[in-house]
Order: sequence, then C-alpha cells, then structure tokens
Amino acid sequence: MAGLSFTDDLKLGAETFISYFKDSDTKVIPLSTKGLTTIANIKCFEPILEQTKFFKEIIINSKPDKISTIGGDCGIEIIPISYLNKIYKEDICIIYIDAHADLNTPESSPSKAFHGMPLRTLLGEGNEEFIGLLFSRLKPEQICYVGLRDLDEPESNYIIQHNITTITDCQYEYVQNKIKNFKNIYIHLDLDVLDKSEYEFSMFPTNIGSSVSDVAELIRKISRQ
Repeated sequence: MAGLSFTDDLKLGAETFISYFKDSDTKVIPLSTKGLTTIANIKCFEPILEQTKFFKEIIINSKPDKISTIGGDCGIEIIPISYLNKIYKEDICIIYIDAHADLNTPESSPSKAFHGMPLRTLLGEGNEEFIGLLFSRLKPEQICYVGLRDLDEPESNYIIQHNITTITDCQYEYVQNKIKNFKNIYIHLDLDVLDKSEYEFSMFPTNIGSSVSDVAELIRKISRQ
C-alpha cells in the first residue's frame, strides 16, 4: 500500500480483524486522540495510558474467565495478564513466544517504546502509573520465554539474575517441563519470533527465527495440556 505508514497498516489490520469478529462478543479499544509526545521516558505515553485504562474498565465490567487479545503491540499485555494472574491466584505460567524479552524499564530502554517494557512492568518495575493499573504482579518464575534471540544488555542481566526460563526454539518437551508446575497457561505470541524468510511483516522481523509450522504446532500441543 504505497504512501501508507506502518501505523496506517496497523490500523487497517485492526479494522480487518474487527470486521472478521463482528458477530462475536468482541470488545474494541478505540484509538486515542491524545498527543504522541514522550513523557517519563515513554514514547506516546498519554494515548497508551488512556487505552490501558479503557482496557482495564472493560475487564472490570465483564469479569471474564479467559481472555484473548488481538492487535496492538506487546504493551496491551499488562492488563489481561495481571487480571488472569489475580483470578488464578498466581497459578499461571506465561509462555512468552517472542524474539524480544520486553524487560526494559523506561530508563534502560534504548527506544523508549512501551512495547519493550510490559513484562518488566508486570514484574512491578517501571513507570508507577502503569504499575498502578495492574490487577496483580508476576514473579520471574512464572515466565517461560520461547524463541528469544534479540535482547538489550539490561534484559539479559535481568534474566540471568532472576533465572528466568528461556527456551531457544519451539521445543515442546522443555516447555512441558515448565508448565507441568501450573494449572493455567497464558500464551503470548509476537509474530517477530518467526523467521523473516517466512514472515517479514512484523515491526521488528528477525533472522534465524522459528518457522510458522513449528510455532503453530507448539501452540497446539500446549493447548492440549
């Protein structure tokens, strides 16, 4: 689509999803009209905060037992994960299928993009306004990375310091060894985990990524648990 920005493409993609799910009980978080300024070392702070608050209200009003989210970027995760972690009394494993760790704080982030901060926020570190919106906080032992390959140094240090489970490829036997300790599972999937020879349309496509078939098969096996 010549002449369109990446942001325009995201909007069109979201609208396509909305039309596909129009007959279901899907809740839509509207785009914000607030300015895209950087505040507190977070780009687009105000619209992200506004949409996060809107998402939280939806969850409070609907009180779901399960949640599926589509669209946006990884910053959307702080509300559904913290909510499910609360109702499941921390008996939930977060399978984070992603090329990136999303463990930066506003101070450590080179890009200042919030989509690189959600897991660190869920762990209770980062911007206090976003932390204040959480239903609960995670513990490092609840996280299992799959496909992780592109980290900033502070993220690597955090993973080592807290001994967070990291699985390089879609090896189900290692994932199974992790999730057997939990009754509930939340799967996060960022398409940048896919090798860009198969899928190059994510915001940050990666080399030496996973295949579409391997990721799909891993999710199928996890879902059968």
